Amino acid sequence: MKIVLLALACMMAISLQAQNEGDVVIPAGQTAIPDSAYYKHMEMTSLAIPASVDTIGQNVVDHCFKLVYITVDAENPRFKSEGGVVYSKDGKTLILCPPGKTGEFTVPAHVTTIAPYAFRTCKKLTSIVLPNGITEIPDGAFMGCWGLEKVNLPQGLKRIGKHAFDGTIVQKMNMPTTMEFIDDEAFVNTSLVEVNLRVTTPFELGENVFSEIHVTRLNVPTAGLQNFKKHPKWGKFGRITPTHSYWTVKLP
Repeated sequence: MKIVLLALACMMAISLQAQNEGDVVIPAGQTAIPDSAYYKHMEMTSLAIPASVDTIGQNVVDHCFKLVYITVDAENPRFKSEGGVVYSKDGKTLILCPPGKTGEFTVPAHVTTIAPYAFRTCKKLTSIVLPNGITEIPDGAFMGCWGLEKVNLPQGLKRIGKHAFDGTIVQKMNMPTTMEFIDDEAFVNTSLVEVNLRVTTPFELGENVFSEIHVTRLNVPTAGLQNFKKHPKWGKFGRITPTHSYWTVKLP
């Protein structure tokens, strides 16, 4: 009897240890991970995705701050994992970054697309390096990245989606000449104090793109000053001044 009880106790201890480790394994055969599937799963440290999963929703690991690594079964035909981050099988789309990632993150050169909310609540990231080839930063891409200080916007970027930088602490932003549109509230709740442009003709803005616009400085080429000052949305900046040196902040 004592031997049986001891064995049971050992089994329970092993089971408890596994639970405490926070390893979550999605059952084989499951085909979809729904939106917000693991929302606020505070103890999860790793997530294993089986070969059967062919759909990954949005915000599936939102607020999972201990999650540092996501793996994908090598036989999965739709997705793969590199360094704990989920990509499309061809590597061109970054699908999901675990919120426990820290420091600087360099998006691989083969990535051309970022999925909406891909980095949401990655609050420990301080810098994002985007490759050439990224033409759009989608809705909510960096929303809730509360420690994010630096992001380079590569030449070729055309569009920034809704709430893309909502909640970041980026202070200065250099816009490439290829920009065409910034959507609603892309930079609300940020620490933005300076926006730098190299174009003389205003491009399109959505609604309430920038918060604290009355204290944020907009720097534009001298030839375009009046164009921006007269613009119904760009003209709301509290200070619109000539750009003396476009790269006013060192970015990666």
